[in-house]
Amino acid sequence: MTDHGRAARFSYPDPIGSVLDVDLDDGRRLRVHLDGQVRPSWGDGIPILGADVPLEPGALSRCQYVYRVRLESDGTNRRVWIGTESLAHATEWTSLADCEWGTDGLVTEAAVRILQSTPPTAPSRTQPIPEAVMRLIRGLETAQRSGTVEHVRRLCEGSGAFLESLEPYARAEAQQALDEALTWLDGHAGYQQGVFADLQRAVDEGRAWDVREHYNRATALTRRGASAAEQEVLQHARAFLQEKNHRPAPDTAARRQRALNRLAPAQTRVGVTPRHRTVSAEERERIQQQAAVLKVRRLVSDLQRPNVSAGRRAKKLRELEAAVGRAKGALPWSDMQQVRALRKEQPADRPARPRPAPRQHQALSDEALASAAAAVRGALKRTARTQQTITWAELKEQLGSALPRISEEERRQLVVRVDETSERDEPLLSSILAAGDPQLAEAYRLSANLLGGQLPAGDRELLRDVIDADVRQTHAYWRHR
Repeated sequence: MTDHGRAARFSYPDPIGSVLDVDLDDGRRLRVHLDGQVRPSWGDGIPILGADVPLEPGALSRCQYVYRVRLESDGTNRRVWIGTESLAHATEWTSLADCEWGTDGLVTEAAVRILQSTPPTAPSRTQPIPEAVMRLIRGLETAQRSGTVEHVRRLCEGSGAFLESLEPYARAEAQQALDEALTWLDGHAGYQQGVFADLQRAVDEGRAWDVREHYNRATALTRRGASAAEQEVLQHARAFLQEKNHRPAPDTAARRQRALNRLAPAQTRVGVTPRHRTVSAEERERIQQQAAVLKVRRLVSDLQRPNVSAGRRAKKLRELEAAVGRAKGALPWSDMQQVRALRKEQPADRPARPRPAPRQHQALSDEALASAAAAVRGALKRTARTQQTITWAELKEQLGSALPRISEEERRQLVVRVDETSERDEPLLSSILAAGDPQLAEAYRLSANLLGGQLPAGDRELLRDVIDADVRQTHAYWRHR
């Protein structure tokens, strides 16, 4: 405030710690909401909220944008950052020193752009917004947050008659929310079209591994509705996967068998494999590095998607840096180039909003992990008997509390425990999971190698063939058991 030549008095009204009042020397007052205990007054200018204070439904549709505030340590000093958040744009942060002061108080460049790009409307604030309009606004905001393109599109396309029935002030509120939803659609629809194009191409080319991967992503994007064209692509993909699960392709059987021979020699699978195999420190470090490389690639893929919110991007960038550190020298040069490119894309003048420290995950006890592994093994047996594959999400839904929340490292340990109790000549049950959920392919590879296999890292084609072969053997083994 001193940098702007303004004197101010600060006070903390009840409840202490929830609200900060800033009384300026010109008689104006700014109220900063530090948490969500005190409801903001939306009719008294633009409210200023803490970085993580939740917004009530429809807030951004009523006032176009809100200000956020956070503090950042700069040596022995503390810098104040002001964020401008709107429904159609991610929060844009700027230093308080770079903000302007207008007749209505604090003004940021982002707020000026939003006001200039939005036609002025003058809805009567004395009239309450009809409940039907509020339901439309809440539905649009919820659909955008969940990324369901078809649901947003249907709400927009089916709103014509509804708008005609409204009074002018209510129509302006609804139209503003619809305009922001259409802006969101322009950016997100292109990404969804790309996912379905990749899925159709994988089906046409007979790439079962990629079909499963793209199918999982496509179904997640359309869980609240799909267009007729998208439903047709999903139907083709389901038919393709069902055929793959029930009919082995004779022309590739020999290749699969050659790939399967790269697994553990027969003598290492005689009898029941010991529950715990001694792993050297060097081997453990190598396995951890390979797991970190896999996580780096997954995070890079996530960060390269369009329309990633600023908060989510900042969180994933922090995870990426941690994974790069764990990978050490095992990260290939091509992957490191992509990491450097993502670092350069992070704007220097828009630092990521700090998040509260995540709640520390409580590691599962050995007994709890063994119990979860037994439950997963039982579910995989049932899946194998039906000649199907399964994803991790489907496992969680099926097992409920029997499969507690676990870290990635614990999930890899669980996969090993599922496989290490295999009987003689029994194929690895985790192949059922790796085939249905390609993100677990690396966990399958590490499990197979710990049991004596020799699957190299980085050979995705070989890993596909091995998993495909093990799935077919697993289906045959459990068909009548």
